[in-house]
Amino acid sequence: MDFKKATLTKRIQLTENTIQLEFSAQEKLDFKAGQFITLKIETEDNKPLMRAYSIASRPGLDHFELCVKVIDQGKASNWLNSITDGKEIEHIDPAGAFTFTPNPNKAPLFIATGTGFAPIKAMIEDQLLNKQSQQKMHLIFGVRHIKDIFYKEIFDQLTQDYPNFTYDITLSQPEDPSWAQQGGKTGRVTDLLKTLQIDPATTETYICGLKPMIEETTQILKEKGLPEEAIHFEKFG
Repeated sequence: MDFKKATLTKRIQLTENTIQLEFSAQEKLDFKAGQFITLKIETEDNKPLMRAYSIASRPGLDHFELCVKVIDQGKASNWLNSITDGKEIEHIDPAGAFTFTPNPNKAPLFIATGTGFAPIKAMIEDQLLNKQSQQKMHLIFGVRHIKDIFYKEIFDQLTQDYPNFTYDITLSQPEDPSWAQQGGKTGRVTDLLKTLQIDPATTETYICGLKPMIEETTQILKEKGLPEEAIHFEKFG
């Protein structure tokens, strides 16, 4: 494998079990929004361990970002959670076919749960900040609890700067009744999706999350008339 090097420059605690890691790459990354990067994870027994993570930042920056959920007993995520600024890691070049294809006749609908938002974030920011797209686009983002919400300040800034971008956050198990009382949406992303009016002729969807969500979402979209070629997804886990 042709390993490249990158250095951790910034770490942000997004939620109690979700972190954002910012790396400065030794060689500028050439990638498309939505692709993943494969990291070499260090282990106590020195056995090779490779893990792929979607790149959460848009192309063209002088760094790249990863959004990682720290999982109990997860060797890779716990190692990434343990490293500190200045740590040098090894990676191989980005890859992956889950990328955005602009179509002026389609309005993109993005659907993500948890850290499945990482490649979606890269796509949205690439289209709005890099390409100044005027296409209408909507995001449905789902997590379990209020405490699990992250990147809301990014969503709010994008809606302020780009009127063609809108979003909904929906919580499957909000821990405080004030969420619903203040108009917050509840239920899974699939519950919200069922209520949306979608024109299958003018909608293109990009979905990222765990396999059961992907499968249920795809079924709902097909029932709403979307052709298979308008449904793009990346499964996690």
